[in-house]
Amino acid sequence: MYKEVSSKWNENILKNVQAVMNVYFDGVLINPNYITDFKLGNILFDEELKLGATPSQYINIQIHKKANIKIPKIIKIDYGILINNALTVKEVNAMTVGDLNGIKVKSLSKDDSSFEMIPMGIYNVDDYNDEDDNVINIKALDNIIKLDTDKGYYDASEIINQNKSVTLEKLALDICAKKGLELRV
Repeated sequence: MYKEVSSKWNENILKNVQAVMNVYFDGVLINPNYITDFKLGNILFDEELKLGATPSQYINIQIHKKANIKIPKIIKIDYGILINNALTVKEVNAMTVGDLNGIKVKSLSKDDSSFEMIPMGIYNVDDYNDEDDNVINIKALDNIIKLDTDKGYYDASEIINQNKSVTLEKLALDICAKKGLELRV
């Protein structure tokens, strides 16, 4: 579980909650009314789970062509729940936009502290298909695939030479910085 959620988030997650899911294409929020299908899956980039195997998420998303989107480079997804139950239905509706394919999930039109958002991930577009008359199909892979660039090679000599001794935390931060990943510690 994402470790930075509040106690209010944990208290509300098991109740009937108002949930939001924000999908951003290159930083622009996509209206969920244009999302006709959304699937989240997992793959393992090796035959078996072992040291060096990379588990990764992927998404398949289908967008109606009326959304007038361009091929995105980065897709970011956040998920959140309403933690301020003192709001009226009218106030909640003013904060949200659209429905995600008939599911009771909407997008948050702007950041609001009444909702607590957790990042589901950042994804890189792997396949973009707009051959259908009405929809665009996109498959995107978790940003973790950046660890596989250069066949997974990482040179630690620079950080070791600068520090003489290095903690695992500093090493992980350096790897992520060099591979273009975010690491929360």
